[in-house]
Amino acid sequence: MMTGKAMILVLSAAGALALARGAGNPVMDRGGTFVTLLGRDTVVVESFTRIGNKLDGNLVVRVPGTVLIHYVVDLAADGTPSRSVVDVTPMGTSEVAKRRVTIDYARDSVVVDVDSAGHHSRGHAALKQPSYPQLMTGFGPSYGLYASPVLYELYAPLARAAVGDTLRLTTIDIVHGRTFKRVFVKRSPRELDADFFGIAATHLTLDGAGRITAGDASETTEQTQMTRTAFVDVAPIARRFAAEDHAGKGVGAVSPEVVARARLGGAPVVVTYSSPRRRDRVLLGKVIPYGSVWRTGANAATTLFFDNDLDIGGKRIPAGVYSLWTLPRSDGSVELIVNSQHGQWGTDYDASHDVAHIPMSVATVPSPQEDFAIAVADGTPGRLRISWGKFIWSVPVSVAKKQ
Repeated sequence: MMTGKAMILVLSAAGALALARGAGNPVMDRGGTFVTLLGRDTVVVESFTRIGNKLDGNLVVRVPGTVLIHYVVDLAADGTPSRSVVDVTPMGTSEVAKRRVTIDYARDSVVVDVDSAGHHSRGHAALKQPSYPQLMTGFGPSYGLYASPVLYELYAPLARAAVGDTLRLTTIDIVHGRTFKRVFVKRSPRELDADFFGIAATHLTLDGAGRITAGDASETTEQTQMTRTAFVDVAPIARRFAAEDHAGKGVGAVSPEVVARARLGGAPVVVTYSSPRRRDRVLLGKVIPYGSVWRTGANAATTLFFDNDLDIGGKRIPAGVYSLWTLPRSDGSVELIVNSQHGQWGTDYDASHDVAHIPMSVATVPSPQEDFAIAVADGTPGRLRISWGKFIWSVPVSVAKKQ
């Protein structure tokens, strides 16, 4: 599998060659490519061109398998969108359906036409203010993996924004037809923040002409990095990624769901979590921030189920279903948090439902573990064990004594 840094070098070289060959060609002169990395892995590549009032782009998404997305956005004379057409073509996965989404824009409404897997729907939405197209992609739990910065450059309010301005805009996802309220903050002449579902921000870097040159989503749950390069054709890249999928060497699901089953004193214990991969990233202090409650996995909140009362680290926890969270600190200590809410997304932590905060033992191993894992081992007592990279956090657990 080609790593992210290698992919950027290849794209930069290929794009430079394309520009050299296409000297004087406005398609090449006005095009570009964005490469998005998750740790060491390339997860999205988008290339685009703009001639006059037409923006044409192709991007390949590798999660859960290779999907090619082609879009065309037509602009009115004043620069506002008049129509967008998106074709979604799965190449390395059966989990995504082929579809076409067409959106017609008016100042106070949009008409969305979706043709997907033989099903056709058409809807009309009235808007209180003009809507701006956005391309938010990723599939299943990884929706939001990538937000195309190319379309942001079409937003007149962003182009006019002064340092310190906060803009609240209505946007419509041209791949899914969903409307959003988005918040953008102009931090400096070269810095623009785009909110990520109201929980964090992607930090965008601008050049002197107002073009977006890079994006840092490390504070969001996606934790990706984006870099702009010269234009390169995405089609052969998509074919190569799809071939890797079919050979079992693709990226696959970013954080697959795992169900860990165990028995304590003959009683069943089940932990359900999503398992992110390390991908050469720095975990503690970066992916897992110090001093903040961590979702302890990815996607939906991690859950723990047992039908006998348990003793977890000296705290009696009644039988039931709970969510698990952790609080790591820069001094190396870690607390396990048992919370009575469950079934929510992994960013929806509510401390008012905490049942117990339990200190965990901390150990390290010399060789890093790629996949995040949670396990419960029987014993006298047993142990609940959380491990990733070089750390192991654990706490004793056993069936509670009858009262």
